[in-house]
Amino acid sequence: MRLFLIASLLSLAVAGCSGHSVEKQAKQLGNREFTAQAWQGATQEERGEMLASLLDKHRLVGHPAKEAVALLGKPTGYYEYDENPAYFVGPGTVKSEFGDGYLLVFLTDKASGRITDIRLIPRT
Repeated sequence: MRLFLIASLLSLAVAGCSGHSVEKQAKQLGNREFTAQAWQGATQEERGEMLASLLDKHRLVGHPAKEAVALLGKPTGYYEYDENPAYFVGPGTVKSEFGDGYLLVFLTDKASGRITDIRLIPRT
């Protein structure tokens, strides 16, 4: 019985964390169609509107970070380490410790160079 209770609590905790998935966050920013060419000429806000389409079309987790950079162009900056490319997206009215707009982060394993997670900071 005790094991069942612990397992139930863990599954609730995991379910609670999934409420802020980057895919759900991206859908709140808009539904503009993503193409690499459109991204290159887009404003920060338009890039935010393309984010849901980008994540739907390109499953980048598990792929090398250099593939994301090849697709999206030079990063706006990096998150925590030079291995984590990051791009400002969405409205400039959103404020965080990193600047104006959401920061789209590709967390990358230092050893393999592969993307392990995608985050949008701050959470919506």
